[in-house]
Amino acid sequence: MLFAVCSIALAFLFALILSLGMRSKTIQRITGILLLFTGISGVFLYGYGYTYLYHNIVQAAARTLFSVFCMFLGRNEISAISSVPLLSNPYMQLYIYTVHLLALYCTASAVITTLGARLILSLRLMLQRRTNLHVIYGTNADTVRFAMELHQSEKGFIVLIDTGLGNAFEADIIRMGALIVSSNDAADPAALLKKVGMRPGKRRITLYCLDERFSENLSYAEAMRQALSAASVAPEQTSLTILLADGSRGATLQASDNRYGYGSVSAFERAELLTRLMVHTYPPYETVCFDDTACATEDFEALIVGFGATGQAVLRALIMNGQFEHSRFRASVFSEDRIQRAGCFSAKYPAIEKNYDVRFYNMNIRSMEAADLIRTRFSHLNYVAICTGNAKENAEIEAELSAQLHSCGVHPTIVTLFADKISRISEEDGLIRTDSVFTPEILCANRLDRMAMLLNHKYHEKDGRSVSEDWSNCDYFSRMSCRAAADYVDAFLFAAKTDRKEIAAGDFSLSETVLDNLSRMEHLRWCAFHYAMGYQAMPSEVFRERAARYQTLVQENGNTRYRIGKDTEKQLHACLIPWEELPALSERECDVTGKYVDYREMDRNNVCMIIDMLKAKEIVRD
Repeated sequence: MLFAVCSIALAFLFALILSLGMRSKTIQRITGILLLFTGISGVFLYGYGYTYLYHNIVQAAARTLFSVFCMFLGRNEISAISSVPLLSNPYMQLYIYTVHLLALYCTASAVITTLGARLILSLRLMLQRRTNLHVIYGTNADTVRFAMELHQSEKGFIVLIDTGLGNAFEADIIRMGALIVSSNDAADPAALLKKVGMRPGKRRITLYCLDERFSENLSYAEAMRQALSAASVAPEQTSLTILLADGSRGATLQASDNRYGYGSVSAFERAELLTRLMVHTYPPYETVCFDDTACATEDFEALIVGFGATGQAVLRALIMNGQFEHSRFRASVFSEDRIQRAGCFSAKYPAIEKNYDVRFYNMNIRSMEAADLIRTRFSHLNYVAICTGNAKENAEIEAELSAQLHSCGVHPTIVTLFADKISRISEEDGLIRTDSVFTPEILCANRLDRMAMLLNHKYHEKDGRSVSEDWSNCDYFSRMSCRAAADYVDAFLFAAKTDRKEIAAGDFSLSETVLDNLSRMEHLRWCAFHYAMGYQAMPSEVFRERAARYQTLVQENGNTRYRIGKDTEKQLHACLIPWEELPALSERECDVTGKYVDYREMDRNNVCMIIDMLKAKEIVRD
């Protein structure tokens, strides 16, 4: 009997600890109901008892209140009313003790919750020491929502680093079974790695530095890099997604031959992240019609409202993703303060305005002057991006501009970009669709870089390395190039009037005409990427100087890997010329090196490589 009593009591106690430790919404509601139930029951029981024992109403009421408070503090006054006939009944005694137990349960919930949460997390840490680890630096509403989606879609254990707002979301974090590290421990990644049992092996760790303070993101990523190096965790076990003020600084965190770093680095400026979401969700190619030869039947014209950091990123993204054969790219930018804000942009990307029809209007899009321009100048628009930096103004412009364009018979894709999301008014029902950047589809490298990794692997297929090994050996700029090419894959398929399923089923083949036009389209895309990354066409005199340098190196060393047509330091490339001029470049380079490189054929090979890859249904495996 003793064993049975103890077993039942321990089972109930453990169940209470676990239920409170989980702190689900249902448990919280039940606790609130129990609190109300026990309070009313206590007043009834003690009120009845003291009314029977005392004939003074005030004395009975005061003693009742005192006893009910004692009940919630873990002290009972049962002996004082046990002589009352009705309450001395065994069933009433069971009811009395149940009410007191429930009252104690409600009072001790805070203590038991902490104990239960720690117990659960300890068990999970122990059980998941072999699963992948996701560490999120920066605790706010966006990152907690991202963690919840990550919890639903990705296998592994999630750890959030409290950067000041963790307490506000602690209940949500505990509910999803994640671990939140307090700010006192957050500055020590080495202690965290030890706590979660991260060591050399096959287990992977992905760090997401998503704090609003970009300098703090960089500091924590660097501290974690050093801790991982000290723990001898291999770079291929690691991945980093980080928000920075300057995305190019992510290159310093990537592994190289002479420096330990993360195996995969996805560094984004917030504006760049928004525009990548934009072109993935509302791709420019879907706004253009193509004929049966993969040629566009119309020009691509965009209108951008606002030219701060986001507006500048939008222009670059549309240039990279709005190049189609037989189509001319045009963009109009409305910004009252462009001259004051665009100096750095012009310095970083000097070739954009030289090579593309980009027109700037120093006026408010809501002005009468702008309204006249819209009526007379913009009879055809494919794409509109609104990004003033002010959420209220964005929403007002979206509604007004949409109505104004529709009244003129113009129906472009209109996308509004906010601080951490994009929105669009549906043409079908008029409802606003919103998409957040804080989703696994955008922030998880294993999803975002899947196609890029395969493309890079195809370039190095003869080397005999795996997909992951090739990606680890890929420099930062080349990764950016692969990502840009991967983002454009569906544009090729759309122009060729096919899709991934049809190609995978083996029911599609490229005609010579379609292949030629897709190759031209690939060259347009490749040039746009380089211009949008700051490259310029190599002047003839620089080419001649580099050709002379090449010949000198060959004479001195017998051979050299020196590239005549590409200067990465000065960001110059000889291939940034029209498609028709590529054969002449190949001949000019062959005269120096003795080797003929068909640059047109390289574009064709890139297109064929994409088709072959999709036919093979290749996937990335860890």
